[in-house]
Amino acid sequence: MIDQQAAWSRSSRLLWAGHLQRLFETLELQEHRGAAEISQSLAAFCEQHSHMSDSALSLLMARSFCATGDRDAAIRILQHDHVHRPHTDLWVDVLSAEYPFPELYALFSSRVLRPFRLATVGRQATWILDLGQIRLPEAARHEIIFLKTLRVLTEKISNVWKKPNGQGTLVVKGCPRLMGFVQPMSGCSPSEITGYIQDVLCGCARRNRWASVPSVLLLDL
Repeated sequence: MIDQQAAWSRSSRLLWAGHLQRLFETLELQEHRGAAEISQSLAAFCEQHSHMSDSALSLLMARSFCATGDRDAAIRILQHDHVHRPHTDLWVDVLSAEYPFPELYALFSSRVLRPFRLATVGRQATWILDLGQIRLPEAARHEIIFLKTLRVLTEKISNVWKKPNGQGTLVVKGCPRLMGFVQPMSGCSPSEITGYIQDVLCGCARRNRWASVPSVLLLDL
């Protein structure tokens, strides 16, 4: 059984390595600094996460090149991906910032946290936190403390405003779904929720010494 598992693991890594090699060649990245090491590390990661989506892989690739200072390669990768192409500038900024990327990767890859365009704010750093996309096991649904969950998520995702120095907007969507898991039902009003999130972001701005504080827009309520 162990030999079979090891053989499957080697085969999986070889398949991912081949896929990444073809992708690097398509994007003409194979000669970029660190390309070989990035390809090898991504193949090892994908071996353990066999259901990796193309858009999630693009983010990992772009983040890897941003970590080496190669923004041009990251832009090329994101422009090649139809999901990320419309928001390449926002993605490059957030993937280049210094913060614990694994903390946000799960939110990025599941599309719980993603860039958003608002005509009223132009090209400011606008991100949507889609609570309706969060997948919760049944056992965990009754343990949710609504405002505490919002605080933890808001503090975590505040890293996306590091590069723009706090300038931008947080759009929160899907509150009714998350509130529906709370026992007893949360009685928070929309203005209370907005004010609470804004207070959390103000705290993040003070700690990070940002010049601005992201504004908050609440949908669904």
